[in-house]
Amino acid sequence: MNKAISLLVAVSVVLTACNDDAVKEKKVGTSPFTNCSFDMAAPGETFDIAIVNGRVMDPECNFDGVRNVGIKGNRITVISKGEIKGKKTIDAAGHVVAPGFVNTHNHSFAPFDTKMMAHDGITTLLDTEAGASNVKLFYDKYKDKVFVNYGVGVSHEEVRRVVLDGLTEEQTSDPTYILTSRGLAQKDGHASWALDIPTPEQHKQILKMYIQGMHDGAISVSSTVGYMGYGVPTYEIFDLQKLAKKYERFFGAHTRFGPTESLPTNYTLGVREIIANAVAIDGSLILSHIQNQNWQESYELARRLQKRGMNIFAEYYPAITGNPNIATPQLLPDKIDKNNIDPTKHIYNPRTGKLYESREAFFKMQKESPDEAIFIIVRDPRWMKEWPHMKDIVIASDAIAYFDKNGKPLPLDAHYSEYGGHPRNAGSNGIVFREAREQNIPLMDIVNNASYVAARYLSTAGLKAMQERGRMQPGMIADITIFNPDTIAETSTMKFGERGSYTRGIPYVIINGQVSIDNGVANTKILAGQPIRYEIMNKKVPDEIDLGDKEFQWHSGMPGYPATRFPPQKMNPPSPNELERKETSQFQDRESLMHSLACPLHSLPKQTASKVKHDHKHDEHGHDHQHVEQLRQAEQVDVLASVMN
Repeated sequence: MNKAISLLVAVSVVLTACNDDAVKEKKVGTSPFTNCSFDMAAPGETFDIAIVNGRVMDPECNFDGVRNVGIKGNRITVISKGEIKGKKTIDAAGHVVAPGFVNTHNHSFAPFDTKMMAHDGITTLLDTEAGASNVKLFYDKYKDKVFVNYGVGVSHEEVRRVVLDGLTEEQTSDPTYILTSRGLAQKDGHASWALDIPTPEQHKQILKMYIQGMHDGAISVSSTVGYMGYGVPTYEIFDLQKLAKKYERFFGAHTRFGPTESLPTNYTLGVREIIANAVAIDGSLILSHIQNQNWQESYELARRLQKRGMNIFAEYYPAITGNPNIATPQLLPDKIDKNNIDPTKHIYNPRTGKLYESREAFFKMQKESPDEAIFIIVRDPRWMKEWPHMKDIVIASDAIAYFDKNGKPLPLDAHYSEYGGHPRNAGSNGIVFREAREQNIPLMDIVNNASYVAARYLSTAGLKAMQERGRMQPGMIADITIFNPDTIAETSTMKFGERGSYTRGIPYVIINGQVSIDNGVANTKILAGQPIRYEIMNKKVPDEIDLGDKEFQWHSGMPGYPATRFPPQKMNPPSPNELERKETSQFQDRESLMHSLACPLHSLPKQTASKVKHDHKHDEHGHDHQHVEQLRQAEQVDVLASVMN
């Protein structure tokens, strides 16, 4: 009996110790599905796809080793040293088998463009910066029609074009046509979406459209305030960030101020604006393409907050030229000089590939074709070699759709030589991997930036589709990029006919378990892309808006709240004469009170009072010190009166 009891006690101690170890074991990753099992037994079954002899790299588990990968359906089912068989076998010897690359900053879901970007290793394209005014229309339009995975946030500028410019939701719900939308809004010569401050009622309408987008599964609350800084008050941005927090979504923004503006409107001040808001509300934040002036500051701010556990990440794209529309507000005649831009030195005519010959030629095209995309130099070429050293940052492209001479996007089977868009759209990952190789930057750092960083942070915000992507692990969705680390590089250039040239060294791209790029050739019969989206909420948008901020606001107890929460469009300060009359009246009231309390000032002998009046002078700066002292004494009397009452 005693032996049995002793045995039970011993077993209990062992189990308790095991349980303590389990409690102390640090959780790996940000997904509830994380599975760092890379030495599974090789089953005898035949997989749909077997990837053999490849160098498997998984940033989340920090795994780097030669393994075989078995895929069934759309899932990775086994990673093993053992021999496996597949209906289709890919020999990945000498190649890296990595999680599919995730691009969080893309504005084109056009057929050829998405195929071109798949050749750059991308399996998921998200628009967390511009987005759509009606995300339901977007997802309905692209269902089963995209080469890669796709997702979108609610667009600040598109919502503003609906509310302020009168465009329809159909005209503003596909970022592929964002420049077209801008052109439509500026046909009357004025871009209300960028230049006008909304009335309180319009502000409320903007927020309601965002709420509808959250209900429809938008992946982010997005803003291109950098193009709208002249018309977007700070409280509008703050409200959008509070709304993102309420729905536990990311706020993604092209921050206020242009990439070339001088103080006091420096680019990083806009970065600080949304960081301050995010810190105040403990919100999730995406800093879109930080690679502008003083990017080093923006990066450090993001890294410090990441180290503190904040849900924040930044992006960059490897290019010194931007690709906005020609009528971007910062390039309008009355603003271009303030942004330190000269069309004859910094802007390339997209029709000729050369710098504009004169300012007049530039402004003529701006007036005639406001939606025309241009190439503009806004960055130091030396930065190209510095950016790849950044850690825990997403590699993006900021792709803008390219349209042919008939105004149509290129079809899926178009040849890359037909593409006339920005070459970075074809080769962002190729550029970064090549630079990393040439500079001996650890390969895992770049794989991490290309695939896992976006998945990691979006996972913490509860986006299930990203909790199952960006990882090379058993059980995850089979989005996989296979590349040669010794040869991967961009081949696209600014030269006509080469702008869409595919990245070399990426022979295979698997999307949702289907081989979309097979030995360097796109399988255009397959459109494997799936929507990346939050669960749809069948809820009505409330009449009154609650952003969870009432307890922090000065007027929360006032009658009519929350109707009074929206600031007036303009302040109405009193005129100087009104201010002087009010000040005089207040002073006279206080003098009367002082007299009633037998203030010593009023009980002075007449000759003393006369001397005080004689000594009543202004100093050299016009300051009336006697008057100020009397006011100070009056304040003391006010306090005394309040105590006596």
